[in-house]
Amino acid sequence: MTTFVPPSSQLPSGSATQIVVPGLGIAVQSAPRRRPLAAPPTEPNHTLYVRNLNEKVALKTIFTGLEAIFSGFGEILQIRAKKNIKLRGQAFVTFKQVESATRALNEVQGFPLFSLPLDIQYARDRNYIFSEADGTLEEHKKRRAIAQAEKAKEPKKARPEVPTLGATGWFPGGAPMPAEFLPPNSILFIENLPAETSDDKLAELFQQVPGFKEVRLVPGKSDIAFVEYDTEAQATLAKQQFHLFRILPEREMRVTYARK
Repeated sequence: MTTFVPPSSQLPSGSATQIVVPGLGIAVQSAPRRRPLAAPPTEPNHTLYVRNLNEKVALKTIFTGLEAIFSGFGEILQIRAKKNIKLRGQAFVTFKQVESATRALNEVQGFPLFSLPLDIQYARDRNYIFSEADGTLEEHKKRRAIAQAEKAKEPKKARPEVPTLGATGWFPGGAPMPAEFLPPNSILFIENLPAETSDDKLAELFQQVPGFKEVRLVPGKSDIAFVEYDTEAQATLAKQQFHLFRILPEREMRVTYARK
């Protein structure tokens, strides 16, 4: 499969760079890295702590996206993420080999998953999986309990509630949801196409992302089309890759999720 790298003229200026995701065969522009609030752990760990996940995206879709991105670096033993207020927007990805975790940390840092750049660091604690394997599980639990007790003594910071949107692409009452808030879909809606665009030309572009199924032009509407992928995660990668892509020098293609 050909690796798609957007021409430099199509990439916004700034400190962002291009990264290639192993196993997916595509290169994407990463967002500038965020400055961490505290010094991250420097000791390599089998487990990566992933922050800045899009809280408006369903947890199942988050799991699918994380697996699609990180599985190219080595065998994954566990992905943990929760939807409660305290832990949402975060996940832990545990690899069988610590070398896999290190490669993933270095190469996926800043990758834009569901429109937000991933903020990745080594986890501060080892996964129970390894403690159980080497017979130190009870000791691990005791250390963890002590650490949690110390943390509980710290002043709690209030976190603003993030409003949730409907899952169908429509607000209550029938009002259409703005395109930028639409939930993930395996089908993409393409707008602002040149009149002479053919399905073959679109297929040649979008099939560079794994999972491509088909392009459907709309009869009588030469400037719009639908592109379908096997999974929502693959469609999301294509959306991030080709939104505002200049199919002609003076024409930017708009790519959003199709309404469900």
